[in-house]
Amino acid sequence: MIAPLHPDDRLHTPAPARTLVTLDGLPGGRVAALVVGEITDTTAPPLRRSLLAALGSSSGGLDLDLSAVAFCDVAGLHLLLNLRAHALEKGRTLRVTAASPLVRQLLEATARWTPLTAIPASAAPSLLLTTELRRVLVRPGGASPVLRGAGGTLQVRIEGAAATVTWPAVPSGTPADGTGRRLARAAVASALHRAGLRTVRHRSAATTRARTALFVPPAAR
Repeated sequence: MIAPLHPDDRLHTPAPARTLVTLDGLPGGRVAALVVGEITDTTAPPLRRSLLAALGSSSGGLDLDLSAVAFCDVAGLHLLLNLRAHALEKGRTLRVTAASPLVRQLLEATARWTPLTAIPASAAPSLLLTTELRRVLVRPGGASPVLRGAGGTLQVRIEGAAATVTWPAVPSGTPADGTGRRLARAAVASALHRAGLRTVRHRSAATTRARTALFVPPAAR
């Protein structure tokens, strides 16, 4: 058995794996993606499509933070190998910058840990960013309430020391609407400031009007 079975497959309904956050504008023309949820044969196909899109938008390759993946079986392994092959065909690379214990166990058991996790120093910026964002956007069981009902991906565009955060559309009247969204924006701005960015602007997927985050890091005051 390559990966452990879920404690109770009969009663368990998988939280669909999804690309929660993408970051582009990273050094070396790379894009980073933070994945949450459970990767199975039913949840892998839509995840593959979103990650292929992220890979296609890069010129250098894709960095994957899989530390918030709660479950991963052979379908997840096939997904990673497929993404890696696709990246190499395009002259790019795929690397796993962080992994949950289950993902690491799967990759080690199949001798894929080393080829997928050879992380050079240039990976540090993406790992720092996804780590800080994971702390404010991921909860036990998957995405935080502010993104749980969203149908898309939180997109972060890095330009020098500035970031533009595009929030996916969410249904009105949910925790992601109104006060919940405002608090989440402040938390994301704080996370990006901790990762070294000085200016953070927010916008929704439905509008192009950007708003500068009110939070200013102490060093800039």
